[in-house]
Amino acid sequence: MMDALLNRFLRDERGVNAVEFAMVLPIFVTMLFGVIQMGLALYYSSSVQYSLERTARAAMLDGDISAGALQQQFNTQLDEFTDKNVDVEYSTENAGGVEIVVLKAKYVHQFEIPLVPFFEMSFPVEVRVPVTG
Repeated sequence: MMDALLNRFLRDERGVNAVEFAMVLPIFVTMLFGVIQMGLALYYSSSVQYSLERTARAAMLDGDISAGALQQQFNTQLDEFTDKNVDVEYSTENAGGVEIVVLKAKYVHQFEIPLVPFFEMSFPVEVRVPVTG
């Protein structure tokens, strides 16, 4: 009697789908949030690069622009895409008698994914343009 009851219990497959779903759901949710976070990071990184390139064009046309004015212009450009705060490093070089403006920015994205320890990834951007005038 006990053996028949045990055999019937072991052959019963009701609820298997629920158990499999419970095992796979955390992995699926983690991957889904990871993909979303990576997409956001790439979007913000591209926005920083685009804004820095537009700011570099302004520096190329106005060689006497100050670092503070460049930072302000960069922030104005970046505000169209995000409210992230990114600092710009401004320097000049002289290459073969041509003055070159070097703009550098680094966006750091903080990944917050369920079941994964918190981590950051940085996206550095550098633009070099010759100055006219």
